Amino acid sequence: MKSQKNENKNIISNPELNKIKLSPLSTKKYSLQYNLIYFLIITSILLITLQIIFTKLIPNKKKDEEKIYLRNTESKDYEINKTLSMEENGKNIYSKTGNINLNKLEDLYNGKKEPDTSKFNHTHITLCTNEEYHLLASVTIASILKNANTDNYIHLHIIALNNLDFKTMNKIYSLKSKINNNSEFIFYNGKKVEEDFKLGIKDAERGAIDYGRLLITELVDVDKIITLDIGDILVEKDLFILYNKDLGYLGYKAVEDAYPRCFLESIFNHKEKYVNGGVILLNVKKWKEINLYKYILKMFNYVLTKTKFYNPYADIMNDFLPWKSTGYIPLKYNMQEYILINEDNQKDYDIWTKDCSYYKKKKDDVIDAEKNVVIRNLQNYKVYKGQGTDEMKNDWKKYAKLTGFYDEICKKYNLSN
Repeated sequence: MKSQKNENKNIISNPELNKIKLSPLSTKKYSLQYNLIYFLIITSILLITLQIIFTKLIPNKKKDEEKIYLRNTESKDYEINKTLSMEENGKNIYSKTGNINLNKLEDLYNGKKEPDTSKFNHTHITLCTNEEYHLLASVTIASILKNANTDNYIHLHIIALNNLDFKTMNKIYSLKSKINNNSEFIFYNGKKVEEDFKLGIKDAERGAIDYGRLLITELVDVDKIITLDIGDILVEKDLFILYNKDLGYLGYKAVEDAYPRCFLESIFNHKEKYVNGGVILLNVKKWKEINLYKYILKMFNYVLTKTKFYNPYADIMNDFLPWKSTGYIPLKYNMQEYILINEDNQKDYDIWTKDCSYYKKKKDDVIDAEKNVVIRNLQNYKVYKGQGTDEMKNDWKKYAKLTGFYDEICKKYNLSN
């Protein structure tokens, strides 16, 4: 036992042996470090695994909120957030930019490429509408789309008045897929019309529709555009034949009003020809060059303090332009059929020789226009209120049925199917 104690004592006193004796402590120290590293590796693997799982279960917010840009008509970009519905994106874009191209919005949202329209003829058309009149506007648009040639791409620039609801815009846009896919629908906020022309509540509905067509010259980036009234206007043939006419230095081209005697009561003394405002080919480029829109505003608000307009849009086009700007086009581009209807609600060509000064000696022109009519103007006979001949009513109903909401039209205007 004594020798064993001495041996243990020698071991403890021997420095080399002491090192060996202490090595388990050192090993324990290094073992803790390795365990820590191992723990961190396992934790990292778990975190990565969880991230992969959650990425699959929950959409990647950063990825889904990626900015997608859509070129608008003013050559600026507007942004789409893919986490929102197409309708929500449309509302956001429209509120921020004041316009929305529903074709491009739909294509971009659904990941489609914009169609190549380089081989088409292009016709730019504008009209104005609001909630109250959007059904009538849809009938006019249906007639445009139905009779467009297959090689003509229709660009519809629609002035949306009185906060036209975005759902209503989509409703009008549905005419594209129902009737003619070779068309583009661009909506513009028309609130500026009410502000510029100082329209009160009484004039806000119909007045804005009359004046809104003037505003288009401030909104579009095209050289010319066809302006149309709504409800009374039915297009019977492709409009490129009208759109393709040369305007030169003229401010616009239009058809002389077939029944100008009623305008003698207007605030102006119309000694010369008076054009009908239902259909006008407008020289947008010329209007912009001389800043004509602001000039008209100044004149309008001055005259309005003195008297009132009989026919606002037509009076402005006839009397406010500061140069000899009017060019005349044949009657077939605005066939004002109301002048042909006699007291018995039948057509009577002799009426022209009695009441119409400009066409007094042009009975043949009237007959030719009716045979080859491009645009019919049913003004004065509101067929959607049951007025006019059976031919007028049937023709209007034919286009109303193409809209897809004919029953709604019949209900609103108390029409029989």
